[in-house]
Formats: sequence, C-alpha cells, structure tokens
Amino acid sequence: MKKSNVRKLLSMTVALSALSMLLVSGVGAEPYAVDDPSASSAVKEPGALTSPPPQEFNSLGISGNYKYLAAGNAYISAIGNGKLSVNADTTATTTVDTIQAHVVLQRYTGTSWVDVTSTNFTRNSTDYVVGDAVFTGIKGFYYRVVCTHSVTKNGWYEQSVESTKSALVY
Repeated sequence: MKKSNVRKLLSMTVALSALSMLLVSGVGAEPYAVDDPSASSAVKEPGALTSPPPQEFNSLGISGNYKYLAAGNAYISAIGNGKLSVNADTTATTTVDTIQAHVVLQRYTGTSWVDVTSTNFTRNSTDYVVGDAVFTGIKGFYYRVVCTHSVTKNGWYEQSVESTKSALVY
C-alpha cells in the first residue's frame, strides 16, 4: 500500500475514533438533556422526554393576612407547535400605587425545575392587572409558571407566590 493511502487511512481511523469517543461521553450533547438517566424509563406521556414532575401545585391562598392583596391567579397551557400560553392576574382590595404579576417560566429537567425566562405584568394606580404571553418551549419537556403577585400602596408592600400545574410541550 502506498504511504499516502496509509496516511489517509490512519487519519480517518483517528478521526472516527475521536468522534465515537465524543458521542459516547456525551460531549456536544444538547444542553437541555435530561439530568436523570433513569427518568427515560419512567416516561408516561407520549412524546415526553422526562418522567412527569411531582405535583407541587399551590394556589394563592388569600386569607385575612393581607391589607391590600386580594387575589391572584396564574395559568399555563401547551398550545402546540412548541408554544405555551401563560396568563396571570392580580387583584387588590382598593386602588394601589403599583400592582404586579411577575411570571417565571420553568422547565422540568427530570429531577428539578430550572428558570427559563420571565416577564412582568404591571399597572399603576389601579386595583388589578391582567397579562397574557406566549413562550416557546422545547417539545417533550414539562413547563410550569411560578407567579409572584404583589401590590404597593403608600410604601406598604405585600406579595404572595403560587406555582401552576405543569404542561407538556408538544
């Protein structure tokens, strides 16, 4: 065999070996890979890349502890094509200086929730705020919203936090 052919063959062998080691080690894998390797065996919903997250749903429980904060809601739903619809509202008992629903979109990795993005729905000199947003997620992952409802009046600040049920992006 000619020297040039031996060199080409050797170069191709080294390149293929390096590539196979990268693939086996996971180098270059997608940054949103599942944290829990056993999670793939527990996938329950078609198209899901992780096991379902634990249900940690808690709604805003307004009891008598707030002076101005009256109610708050947050919702998330998968609407197809990798999109998520998010809605939030916050209500005060009277007109306040500032009222806000701070929405944080989170993705479930198979073991924990990670923040993806956030947005604020804010109004001044009123007793309510309502907001809607559409976010793009990664198909096959579960998402939820953690929403901080808050009001400020004459320097008095109140807040309450809720998280929604999860939605699987498709």
